[in-house]
Amino acid sequence: MVEIVLVRHAQPNWEPNGKAVNDPCLTDYGQQQAHRLAAALEGKDFDAFYVSPLVRARQTAAPVAELLGRQPKVLPWLEEIRLPDLEGSPADEVKNLLEEAQARDLMDWWEGLPGGETFRHFNERVCGGFEDLLSNQHRARIHDRGVYSVWDLPEGEQRILIVCHLGTISVSLSHLLGLAPVPWAWERFAMDWAGITVVRSVPLAGRAIWALKAFNQVHHLQ
Repeated sequence: MVEIVLVRHAQPNWEPNGKAVNDPCLTDYGQQQAHRLAAALEGKDFDAFYVSPLVRARQTAAPVAELLGRQPKVLPWLEEIRLPDLEGSPADEVKNLLEEAQARDLMDWWEGLPGGETFRHFNERVCGGFEDLLSNQHRARIHDRGVYSVWDLPEGEQRILIVCHLGTISVSLSHLLGLAPVPWAWERFAMDWAGITVVRSVPLAGRAIWALKAFNQVHHLQ
């Protein structure tokens, strides 16, 4: 059995002083969320711990690392979809940009925001990164890429903790659960800051599939 615990980062401070930042720190409330997350995970046994390189994810993981007594490994492919350079842009301009993006034609969503990463590239980056991680570090490999994706898994139990982003988690869930990729994956899987989602392998037909065991758990924040 392989269990993967996916955690969205805590609340980021996207617009300090009304100006956008590309790689924000957590707000004071986000820091509180991170410590509550750590308390919820304290004492749990994880075989591996990974984190996105972005500041908001690393700051979320820091209290968890302290209580677990282990440092996470930074994986660049866990980074959120890359936006255009918005550093220093007024908050109202960013709001207008995102509202216009939300109203785009469906097919235009595949191209991402002008100057940013396309969804096609993001999807390939995350899915490829996840497959490589599971194969190389945890001996879990896709057996068949046909209509139904099934996996070959090692004997024994493994628990993996990953702290990253809404987009990264949404794309990962779509891939593991065998859902067709869509560039509005964020809308399909609405998750709160510091929410916990769990997928677990389930034996099936002599191999295994992934099952969603918990989604967006936030009881630790209340």
